[in-house]
Amino acid sequence: MARTTPLRWRDIANDLLRRIESGDLSPGDGAAVRRRLPPEKELETHYHASRNTVRDALSWLGQQGYVVSEQGKGTFVVHRPNIVHVTLSAVELGLAPGRGSGEWYNRDAFIPANREVTPSAVKVEVQEGTKVIARYLQTNPGSEFISRHQELFLDDRPWALQTSFYPLDFATGGASRLLYPRDIPEGAVAYLGETLGYSEVGYHDEIKARVPDENEKRFFSLGDSAADVVFETVRTAYSPDGKAFRLTVTVWPADRTRLHYNDGQVPDDVLRTPGVGPTEDTPHESPPAESAGSG
Repeated sequence: MARTTPLRWRDIANDLLRRIESGDLSPGDGAAVRRRLPPEKELETHYHASRNTVRDALSWLGQQGYVVSEQGKGTFVVHRPNIVHVTLSAVELGLAPGRGSGEWYNRDAFIPANREVTPSAVKVEVQEGTKVIARYLQTNPGSEFISRHQELFLDDRPWALQTSFYPLDFATGGASRLLYPRDIPEGAVAYLGETLGYSEVGYHDEIKARVPDENEKRFFSLGDSAADVVFETVRTAYSPDGKAFRLTVTVWPADRTRLHYNDGQVPDDVLRTPGVGPTEDTPHESPPAESAGSG
């Protein structure tokens, strides 16, 4: 409804915020497309306000994290998805790949049991490896690899992208199911143990934050702002002789993912529900005295 009197920038900002929180301008829970605010000209007309007043309102909303402006594209409502806590160091908990059914055993991570992970169909390619892949898997540049790629959905919403790489000679040497475009129910590590005698005695993780590529922007519904970044985890699995035999690259949107590691004695409830913290029944150490030094 058109307004009859000019409003101050804060009044406009408050009204836009009300519309965002009521759902009128919200991107929606799990929406695949970002919601864009009306163009500035429309807002000027709607609020009977000057260009500078509207811009001041949008600037304040941006500073508060409700919207983000992208040059040449417009101003978008910031989607604030629920945070998912992922434990990457789950081996000793019996929750890692190959440790039984019912868990996310073939995805190299553990999430709480009340969440459902659904993978897409497997996309398999045979490709010449880059220098980076060859370095991780300790082979010569130009070597051929099998890549197995999947899109992962958590409770039916886009959640992660994962690609695993294996030397091509694994398939020619007996592990031919690596070339089939379908999941390996027992997990690839267990399958390689059965067919080629490989066993995983350790893995090394490398984690970095970076700007998403166009495919990642599309899948995760990310924009071009500084907040729209992804985590990339690179896990290299090693056999008893120190040979790298599997490389898995997983991409997670940083706005909805928290990555956890555990080491040593950690309370069971923290292991099972990372990010929540120990319950009131869990004993806590007393805080150090103010005069205590740090070591």
